[in-house]
Amino acid sequence: MKKILFISSVLISGLLKAQAPIINENFDEITTSGSPATGALPSGWTTGANSAFKVYGIENLHPHGDSPNNACSVEMNSSHTADTLIMPAISPIDANTKMSLAYRFVNKASYPNTGYQLVSGDQISIDAYIGTSWTNVATINSTTNPTPLNTYTTYTYACSACGSLAGFGITSIKIRMDVARATSATSDWYLDIDNVIVGDNIAGIEYNALNPPALLVYPNPNNGNFTVWLKNYQANNPVEVSVYNYLGQKVKTVSAEGAVNNQVNVSSLGLDKGMYLVEVKSGTEVAKSKIQID
Repeated sequence: MKKILFISSVLISGLLKAQAPIINENFDEITTSGSPATGALPSGWTTGANSAFKVYGIENLHPHGDSPNNACSVEMNSSHTADTLIMPAISPIDANTKMSLAYRFVNKASYPNTGYQLVSGDQISIDAYIGTSWTNVATINSTTNPTPLNTYTTYTYACSACGSLAGFGITSIKIRMDVARATSATSDWYLDIDNVIVGDNIAGIEYNALNPPALLVYPNPNNGNFTVWLKNYQANNPVEVSVYNYLGQKVKTVSAEGAVNNQVNVSSLGLDKGMYLVEVKSGTEVAKSKIQID
């Protein structure tokens, strides 16, 4: 009986550990001060470019966050052509790894009650550092965000490729947001980010952006072999991988009866250094990606 109880406790402990979020950050633990009330980013969070991302607290008696006090925010104007926020490494990863965050755009002039509608030139690129390079997984712009946001919207990224990456010894990924304001902009706006959760099991969230890239090529750059991972390969169909040089000439073709675990290995030996286009065909599915060979 003791042995059974011990085994049960180990299984329950492992299950709880697997269900616990890898990252669970609402920024409320950050102390903010001043006017506007701001604080440093949490440990492991970094910025790039203009380094304008900060933790904003209560400003003008209104909270910058959704839960309920603070949020990671950036105030953008036309002089900010790029602000970058990089999240801590997500580890361990598997086929069920997901990231969820809440975001909103708000016009500074009437913060926080008036949402801001993005214009042409406003763009937020969400990238994942997968293997050895950054890969775009979603873009928020005037087309994908056509209406003003004065309340928070949930974005979710499901790392469908993470299970395959783990098999190659890649045990972590990072997520970054590159934010650009239109140079023609005449007003300032805030981007508020809150309630960032990463883990296998994320309950109570709205899946409104499950669009991982159709094709991953990694490592990128490489100087030997690389792997192509096709999101929607069609089972039992032959897979053809073609590599084209900058002149549009086909320099390599690899054919396989099927993609094992959605992936096909390709040797780049014999190819000159430079940029190439990789095209993958599986039935009616076609996907393309660039790769750098060093």
